[in-house]
Amino acid sequence: MRREDLLERVELGLPVEGVSFVEADFNGVLLDGAILIGCDFSGARFHEAQLKQCQFVQCRFERADFSGAEFDTVQWPRTGLIASSFTRAVLLNCQFAETDATEADFTGAKLVSTSFARVDLSRSCFAGAELTTVAMIECALASIDLSDATIRGLTLVKGDLRTAILDHADIDTMFAMEADISDRDLRNVRLSRINLMRARLAGSNLAGVDLSQSLFLEADLSRADLSGAKLPMALMIGVDLTAAKLVGADLTGANFSEAKLAGADLSDARLSNALFERADCAAARFERALLDHAQFPYARLDGASFIAARFHRTNLHAISAEGTLFQHATGSTLPTDPQRAVADLYDPARVAALA
Repeated sequence: MRREDLLERVELGLPVEGVSFVEADFNGVLLDGAILIGCDFSGARFHEAQLKQCQFVQCRFERADFSGAEFDTVQWPRTGLIASSFTRAVLLNCQFAETDATEADFTGAKLVSTSFARVDLSRSCFAGAELTTVAMIECALASIDLSDATIRGLTLVKGDLRTAILDHADIDTMFAMEADISDRDLRNVRLSRINLMRARLAGSNLAGVDLSQSLFLEADLSRADLSGAKLPMALMIGVDLTAAKLVGADLTGANFSEAKLAGADLSDARLSNALFERADCAAARFERALLDHAQFPYARLDGASFIAARFHRTNLHAISAEGTLFQHATGSTLPTDPQRAVADLYDPARVAALA
């Protein structure tokens, strides 16, 4: 089928199925409302093309060139995009589902309100790309290149970024659920307002990184280095920070309720108004830490060190403190409140839960 025949069928609102357009020239083409099923566009060229309201179902676009093309509300279900090029392309409201896009090139592209669901993006390149409100759901991300990318609003579900190239990426507002970013050096990545729910960052290096307004609900940060990091008001509820380094970190107002901090080093950290309710801080180090108005109700502090720590009305209600060191600590603390302890013990909700 010729290019002219394709355009005529599209204009008539007719689908095109099972046709080969291998190495065809579609440079500058305008396609609006095209429905293409099982067609082969391998090696085809779509330079500066404009595609709107199109559906490419189970088509092949291996090595196709979409450089500088503009896409608006285009769907790519079960389509082959291996080694295809979207350099400098604009993708608005596009959907990629169960697609093979290994080694696809999105260098310098702009993606807005675009989603990738179960797409293989292994070794794909988004270097210098702009991603705004983009979702990557259960995608293969081995060796994906996001260097120098500007990302605003990324939803990442079950993504493995352990081999991703993230140098100098600028990420603001990211929701990463069950993502794996373990054992990574993330110091040259800008991360703001990130929500890492049940994410794995064990052994990662985030020293000195600004993580303001971030959430780490039930995340694994064991052995992670957060020395000097900025985490004011961070939600660290249920987080595993076993043996983590938080030396000199700004954790003002952070919430560590039910977190695991056994063996963690929080020396010289700023912990004013931080909450450690029922947290496991056994053998943790709080040496020289600023703990004004910090709260440790029911926390386990056995073997912890508060040597030279600075207290001011720090709440130590009903703590476990066997072998805890307080030498040279200064300031005031609030001991166990007997009435509160009795009220907590006989709280109806707690009694019902134990019944």
